Amino acid sequence: MTLALAISLLLLTISFVIAYSRRSKAQRELTVQLGDLNAAFESLTDEATLAVLESERLRLALDQLRAGVVIVDSAGQETTRNLVAKRYTDARHADSLVEGAFTEALEVTSRGKPVDQTVNFSGPPSRMIQVRGRPLLHENRQIGSVAIVEDQTGSVRLDRVRRDFVANLSHELRTPIGAIALLCDTLVGEEDPGVSKRLVDRISSETIRVGEIIDDLLELSRVELDGEPRTDEVDPRSVISAAIDEYQPAADARNIEILCAFPAQSVQVKGDAGQLVRAVGNLVENAIKYSEPGSSITVSAVSRSDSVDLSVRDSGMGIPRGEFDRIFERFYRVDKARSRETGGTGLGLSIVRHIAANHSGEILVESREGEGSVFTLRMPKKGPQ
Repeated sequence: MTLALAISLLLLTISFVIAYSRRSKAQRELTVQLGDLNAAFESLTDEATLAVLESERLRLALDQLRAGVVIVDSAGQETTRNLVAKRYTDARHADSLVEGAFTEALEVTSRGKPVDQTVNFSGPPSRMIQVRGRPLLHENRQIGSVAIVEDQTGSVRLDRVRRDFVANLSHELRTPIGAIALLCDTLVGEEDPGVSKRLVDRISSETIRVGEIIDDLLELSRVELDGEPRTDEVDPRSVISAAIDEYQPAADARNIEILCAFPAQSVQVKGDAGQLVRAVGNLVENAIKYSEPGSSITVSAVSRSDSVDLSVRDSGMGIPRGEFDRIFERFYRVDKARSRETGGTGLGLSIVRHIAANHSGEILVESREGEGSVFTLRMPKKGPQ
């Protein structure tokens, strides 16, 4: 009995050991499998995190572009749209048509065809945009499309201004230089002292004109480069007085009276006194040139809540309303014949506009044909921003 019990216990123990051994092996295998699964999960998590980071980097990079970018997947579903492209979503007028350019470009590229075209919108405002579209390929299979729309309006306008500037500068210099050459040829064979003197005077006059053009070009270049002028405390009355003193002889020569109007209390603006004197001086010079002899011009300073207006009023021929924007272009003149008669380089108002911009101000114009003009340099009291 005792032997039988002992044998039974031994067999039970052996069975338990075998069962435990098998269970431990299964647990070890399960533990290994769970470890492998956990490692795989962590790897997938890391890859997903990296994918999110890469996607965020891409979004941030695209948001820095000046062009609008839209990306869609192979089903045509939008996956990415940068900030510039988002602005066109709810836009109005010409900008609303840009969204249609995105749609059309993506439709074409969905068929595997690239898009490169320039689209003009008449406006208002008129716009010129460059549209590009490309299919996105991976292992010779199209996985989506990208459309890029860039507003070229400013660039095209800048190119036009540059071309016009070069053409106008060439013309402005060629005219007096050609006159000097012709006068010199005539002077060589001239024996009459009186005629010779007149020719020399003409040569001197044309030479002065070339010098004025060069001086104004240098001044224009300087004020364009001086993006951050000095911010001294400047009294507008001293600016006006200095400008009038400079051009008083020209006014006296045409019998034009210069009147002044100052605010009752002293006011100050922050800025570059030299630039401000030049700006007001250019306005005074133009007023003298385009006013009739025996008339008067008024130079005034008016204090506002947060700005000061420096204005020059004349009683000249006035400016057509359609010319208001163009008069600030380099070398542009409303009346070319009158400008040749009165002199000047056609750069004065361009210089005024740049000086105003340097001081975070603006130049305003009011005019009616036959009734004269008022040019106002509006300056913020707190200075350039």
